[in-house]
Amino acid sequence: MWRSLKDCCYAFAARCIGQCIAPLPRRLALSLGTVLATAVFWFSRCERNRTYRHLVSRLELDGPVVVKRLAQRCFQNMGKNVIEFMQLPHMSPRKIRQVVTFNGKANIDKALDRGNGAIILTGHFGNWELLAASIVANGYPLSTIARQLRSKRLDGIVSAYREKSGYSSIDRDNAVRPALRCLKRNELLGIVADVDTRTDGVFVDFLGRPAYTPYSPVAIALKTGAAILPTFIVRQSDNSHHAIVEPPLVLKRSGDRERDYIYNTQNFTNVIESYVRRYPEQWIWMHKRWRTQPQIGLDE
Repeated sequence: MWRSLKDCCYAFAARCIGQCIAPLPRRLALSLGTVLATAVFWFSRCERNRTYRHLVSRLELDGPVVVKRLAQRCFQNMGKNVIEFMQLPHMSPRKIRQVVTFNGKANIDKALDRGNGAIILTGHFGNWELLAASIVANGYPLSTIARQLRSKRLDGIVSAYREKSGYSSIDRDNAVRPALRCLKRNELLGIVADVDTRTDGVFVDFLGRPAYTPYSPVAIALKTGAAILPTFIVRQSDNSHHAIVEPPLVLKRSGDRERDYIYNTQNFTNVIESYVRRYPEQWIWMHKRWRTQPQIGLDE
């Protein structure tokens, strides 16, 4: 009963905040998101300290002041992401195309010409929800695989926002058949594959340390023949965005399924890492990315 009441309160608060944010001018809304995220940064000691540890251990940074500044910018980027997501259902495709410049559509077109659909592979980088909306705004049908939120009411709100923005979400725990149907229709399937997850995965190197990573993009691609297109969205200094669709990954098909999963998962993880290193303030350093370790278990 208490959990149900808490879910109702969270959902009510989310709806109210969303209704207040939606009509605000974009610049004002983003400024508000920055202020709120800065407050979260200072009050969330556990997540803040985890961000510090990850930045220090995974990147070569010049002193605590640089680490602190970068960590705060990570939180602020997340705050802006949330604000932009709340405004997405009220943005027309034309407005989205004005906010997001989109490069690499030829890579999508070439992949879809093969008739097997294509996998848009990205990470929790930049504003990945805006990336999905921008793909749809450029005329491509898209479904995304996502983990359901613990709160069913909040999950319903998030799913409704996505649908209003033109793309649907597939429950991660029941994704196989809907994902295969999506590709069979020669559409795009979005997968975010850079977090420690309870789904089937393998250990690959990420930022110099073993990281448990889902191999589902590789498994689906090998099964269907769909191309994997690494795709990223980069926030610019003026809060516009630049989306990049990379050429398709060249998948190794040796016949040894386990080795192919590891090799190809490492391959796409390397691409994600390259963006994280170039734009570290736009990744989720507060996430327990290296929590699961081989033969060690939980260490964070």
